[in-house]
Amino acid sequence: MLPRSFYFLRHGETDWNKQELLQGNTDIPLNDNGRAQAKSAAPFFLGLPIKYIVTSTLSRAQETAEIVNRHLKLDILFEDNIRERHFGDLEGQGYEHFQRLKKEAAEKKLIIEENGLPCPPNAEPYADFKQRCINGFQTHLSSLNDNILFISHGGVHRSLQRSLNIPDLRQSGNCEPFQFLKQDTLWHLQVIGQKNNV
Repeated sequence: MLPRSFYFLRHGETDWNKQELLQGNTDIPLNDNGRAQAKSAAPFFLGLPIKYIVTSTLSRAQETAEIVNRHLKLDILFEDNIRERHFGDLEGQGYEHFQRLKKEAAEKKLIIEENGLPCPPNAEPYADFKQRCINGFQTHLSSLNDNILFISHGGVHRSLQRSLNIPDLRQSGNCEPFQFLKQDTLWHLQVIGQKNNV
């Protein structure tokens, strides 16, 4: 599927993260804590053989990339396809709305998506979102021959784990640094700064 290993960083915290609201494609900026998180994450990448940063075009990811890049001083490329999923009518709502949707889906026998939840009204279908993300990563991993740090979103992180058949799906904290590590045909998720895969 994807040809080689890469690095991944979720954007820093926003006010909607703090309030546990679904952001999706709503363009919410970093808050001060998110900026501090991005600054703290940068040293994890120093000394790694990264040559490019590829960021989602949403401002919370772009600003994270700019802050990290003050230390790394690399070329930054922009990629629409690694934006967060569009959650339709649930954008700006709390995560408990997903649980209510799940209950309604069971009662109405609605189709459950791969993530275990029904598609919210007017949202991007999960399968489309997952394929869009893979396309975005594939574009850069195929065209650039050097190591890449992708800066994106929590939903993108989870969709990659599903696409790459990584067991034990893991959430990503804001500005938690990872490497998606390809060994032969198997993928592993490794937290940068820790020796053991998770």
